[in-house]
Amino acid sequence: MELLSKFVLSLASGAVVWALHRWIGAYPAPLPRSRDPRTEVGEALLLWLVAVAVSTARVHVITPWLGQALSDRTLRELVQVPLLSLPYLALPLWVAVRRNGWTARDLGLVRETRSRSVAVFAMAFGLLGGAVPFLTGQAVMGYEPLPAGEFLLLVYTNAFLEEFYHRGVIQSKLERALGQGRAVLLGGVLFGLTHVAFDVSRLAAGGGLVVLFAVLLQTIAGWLFGIIYTKTRSLWPGMVCHYSLNWLSAILAGLTR
Repeated sequence: MELLSKFVLSLASGAVVWALHRWIGAYPAPLPRSRDPRTEVGEALLLWLVAVAVSTARVHVITPWLGQALSDRTLRELVQVPLLSLPYLALPLWVAVRRNGWTARDLGLVRETRSRSVAVFAMAFGLLGGAVPFLTGQAVMGYEPLPAGEFLLLVYTNAFLEEFYHRGVIQSKLERALGQGRAVLLGGVLFGLTHVAFDVSRLAAGGGLVVLFAVLLQTIAGWLFGIIYTKTRSLWPGMVCHYSLNWLSAILAGLTR
């Protein structure tokens, strides 16, 4: 039953991504092509390998250690702020700003969006996609109510850092080297593969196909966020969508208990 539900969810999610790609908003002009595409791709892949290493360390080292050392969940999340900021914020900022001379606009750190319709879609889909799993009992991240402080910290550690890292930096580098379409496609695949450590640790008991569909869903999510970012050229709509899809079910669980 779990395998069937993930298959249906994959099909439905893929249809949403296709609709967003074809019919909602318009793609802007591509980013300027890099004079050194190989270096751009190399740096993007290096950053992705860092993300894989960090996610693996969180699953096998950091989270178990924090679970034993600290009983307060909010405090555990707070401790991860500096631990995650170094690889996910300081490192890409150094690469993009100091090495490449990028500005805040190049990184998607702007309030205005290129496509208002896509921004509205992102926020609406995030709210709907976060509410439906709560109502149907199929929440991806779980239903356990969390302290308010932890929800606030997750805005930074889960939504902002991932969107900044994967879309603002990695996907932007890929677009400068490979073009828009290939950047979204490859960026989504890399995003999905980054979550392998999390998916395997949580879902291995369900069998290989369950893990495979979980990684596929993460990849589709990467394509979704990638298209949102490309069409809006802003991190914020994708952040709202990302956060809502992950945590709205848990927020609703806390409010209804």
